[in-house]
Amino acid sequence: MPEVNHDEANDEGAGAAGKARVLLVADEGADVVRLRGRLAEAGFEADDASPDEAASRAGELKPAAVLLAFGGRGGEGRLVALARGLRAEPPSFALPVLFLFREDDRPLRSAAQHLGADDYFSQDASADELRARLNAILWRAESGRRSAPAVADQRSEIDNFLFLLDAVASDARAGATGSLALVEAGGDFENSQDGDGARAAALAAAHGFLKLNLRRLDAVAFYGPATLLVYLHGADGASGRATLSRLREEFAESRRGGDLFVGVSSFPAHGSEVERLVEQSEVALGEARGENSASRVVVYGLAEAEAGAVISRDAERRTQRRSMTAGVNEPAPAATQPGALRVGGKLRRVMLVVSDAERMAQVNLLMRSASYEVRAAFDGQHALNLLRIDRPDALVVDYELPGFDGVEMLKRLAKQSRNGDEPPALLLAPSGREDLRAEALAAGARGVISMPYDAVELLERLRELCERGEG
Repeated sequence: MPEVNHDEANDEGAGAAGKARVLLVADEGADVVRLRGRLAEAGFEADDASPDEAASRAGELKPAAVLLAFGGRGGEGRLVALARGLRAEPPSFALPVLFLFREDDRPLRSAAQHLGADDYFSQDASADELRARLNAILWRAESGRRSAPAVADQRSEIDNFLFLLDAVASDARAGATGSLALVEAGGDFENSQDGDGARAAALAAAHGFLKLNLRRLDAVAFYGPATLLVYLHGADGASGRATLSRLREEFAESRRGGDLFVGVSSFPAHGSEVERLVEQSEVALGEARGENSASRVVVYGLAEAEAGAVISRDAERRTQRRSMTAGVNEPAPAATQPGALRVGGKLRRVMLVVSDAERMAQVNLLMRSASYEVRAAFDGQHALNLLRIDRPDALVVDYELPGFDGVEMLKRLAKQSRNGDEPPALLLAPSGREDLRAEALAAGARGVISMPYDAVELLERLRELCERGEG
């Protein structure tokens, strides 16, 4: 299997001996000497820096990646703030950032997820594991600059597979909803001169594509030499199918002649035992790869002809639960019709920028009940970071955000976009603040919704916004 050529992948960050250079930033409690030794053994040139000087050092050294080694609980905030700062600045927002934990815990994992960390693993990793992980990260980061395809060593990703299964099991025990999917790369590999190599390259491309678009540390892993396992947190079978159908279409468009076969199983609808869910995904995958399959994305136990009706029924049930629990008016019936909110055959995508947990849950459920695909950001900076790599069809931004408010976020987004192609936005503003309306419109908002919002009005304004943006 081809090796990653680090000289080619990272000319500026390479050391004198042709080794890729990485920057190690350690907190108290992390063993810097041991980590540097393992990095050297793995074939990397490592420089270290304190959290306070790391940003400037990264600018000077232009490393291939930044490794954040977390130590005691007291200092976690400094490294998380550093990661947030690296993601916020244009010179470094695309720089791979890896979290190295001393002890795995949900708060740190959540921070890594929200900041878009490129990997998350133990400081006790061996030199072989470090080499495999960093090679995979550097390959993904630089693959767009390569003239010939490079394939990551899939066997090194087995720990990602176990990490993913652990996340699924934890969420299932907690009563959450989610979907597991098995994904295979499609193509005429049998008639190719290098059938196995072509298949491996296609699967590696699908792995990188799904990782980038799903942006969860526990979202994608290699399930075997020819299959990926994908986890969609919070998605039932119908919404999981919709998301993966869209991604499959985008993958096929971006990779000429490429295709994906996908089999989906969800919990709690299909049970909560991980092994059983994977088995069900295998059954659905078999249907997806069948020559007579009407779809390349199949949900276990969900016939193709029934998919639209199930999406509609699920949307109606979610809307009814939303109305009963939160007291929000039920959205207009047209909003829940399958396919009503599609552009070019794809579900319309909305990014919610809301910090209040209860409000986020309410608006999120309302959007999903209206068949929008939703991506969440929890403050303005988080949204700006995500918008560097994603362009939803519309934004719904709460005025009340920590750090800087929603109007300031829209101003920064306009500067960040520069060419005026930022997504159209609606601002949720406190009732009675008429002064904010003119300020928000001047900052680029296409409309202002007074709080407490009316669900019908919000959905109607959002529909109009998407239609104008498409026109």
